[in-house]
Parts: sequence; C-alpha cells; structure tokens
Amino acid sequence: MLPIHGRCFGKVAFKEHCDFHQLKKLWATAALEAFEAAVRQECFPCFFGTRSVRSGSFEFLFISEQAPVTDFIAGLGNYIEQTTSWSMKLRIRKPLIILFERNNFSSLAEEQRYAWRLLQQLHDKDPAPWPESIPLDIYNEYWSFSFMGMPLFINMSFPGHQLMKSRNLGTHIVFVINPRENFDYVASGGSQKGQRIRARIRSRSEAYNAGRVSGTLGAFGEHGNLEIKQYQLEEPGSLSHAQCPFHMNLNPTAAKASIA
Repeated sequence: MLPIHGRCFGKVAFKEHCDFHQLKKLWATAALEAFEAAVRQECFPCFFGTRSVRSGSFEFLFISEQAPVTDFIAGLGNYIEQTTSWSMKLRIRKPLIILFERNNFSSLAEEQRYAWRLLQQLHDKDPAPWPESIPLDIYNEYWSFSFMGMPLFINMSFPGHQLMKSRNLGTHIVFVINPRENFDYVASGGSQKGQRIRARIRSRSEAYNAGRVSGTLGAFGEHGNLEIKQYQLEEPGSLSHAQCPFHMNLNPTAAKASIA
C-alpha cells in the first residue's frame, strides 16, 4: 500500500507528498479529480462545497481497498484531533472528504452495503466513550453518529446514483464529513438564517436532481427527523430505509476488545 492511505491531506500537501509521475498513476488522483469536477459546477447544490473546492481548503482522506477499516479509523481520528485546534470559521471551510479505493461494485445497493458496513465497523471500534449529550437511540431526533467523542454529520455519495445526482460525486464512493456543530453554526434549523440557507440548498438540489426530492431530509432536532436517514438517500435500486443497516453497539468493552 502507498503511504497516502489513512492520512489526512490538504490538496497542496497531497501533491507535495507524491512526485508528478507517481500522482499520474494513483487511483486517488483520478478519484479526487472526478470529485472536484462534480462539486466545482456552478449548478452544484451545495455552494459551501463549491467554494471549498475552488479555494482548495478541503481535507482529504484516501481509504485503501486492502485495509479500509484501519485507514478509516486512523484518518478520521487524525482529522478530529486537528479540528480541536481550528476556529469555527476555519472548520467550516475544511470538511473531510473521504474517497474509497474499491469501486468494482455491481449495483448501487452493493456500494451502499459496503459503505454502511465500514461505518458500522468504525463505530464498533471507536476507542472513546459515546458522548453523553447524544442519545443512544438512533430513532431519537437528537441522535448523531459520533466518533472519538465528536458528533458528526456524514453525507454518503455513490457512483451508482442515477436519479439523486447530487449524491454522485465521481467514480468512487465518497463520504463528506463535518462536525455536527458546523451545521448548527451555519444553518441551524432553529434560526431564520439557517432555514433560508437550508431552503436554498434544497431548492438547488431539486433542480439539480431534475425535480426529485428526498423525503428523508430534515433539520437536526426536528420532530420526526431521523439523522441517519439523511446519510444515504434512496432511489430505485438502492437500499431501503425500512430497515436501518446501522446498529448502536451498547457494549463499549466488547468494542475496545475487538481492536486488539
């Protein structure tokens, strides 16, 4: 495996880490270029994402096919440690973009099963206690996925999406991860400004997806909203939200033992 896996990079640092000839051969280079091409478009729904791509302020994490769980744990942990020293303004400009090497899937549902399986393993091996402020019940409107004590929001995007095009960010599976607090600061569902920003992005998403609207999008803490259903969107051929593929591990001792 190349030493690019399981480490967070800014775009400049990534290019400096590999020489020009090596960069041309890396799967990560092609995946990164495809991601940037998708998000850089004027019509892309999330204008925050477009600005970050154009300014080159994203952090990137590349996950190898050979050791995805190890890379995921190490890289996300590295990112979370960095965010503690960033101001809120800087943190908003630096979401974590995770690109997964494996892309030999036969269907959208298979891509999604792989993604959920890795997220489950990440949770099962979380070295930190679950945050006291976050409910253990995934069906509680205040539940949020957390790792190393930090609540996060996870946007899962897949090459297999044909209709929900806003969740197709290139040739590989992509996770866009933000600290949960970022959304509460920029677009809180409890403020008029936040509601206007959400409405604008969702209106742009509807146009980008040719009029299709996901029925699972909502605001954190809103009655009846389930955060986990926003991580992966549905379309024909996708996994159904009828049975959640993620399960809380309520036995932290067993989770820690599984790391060894």
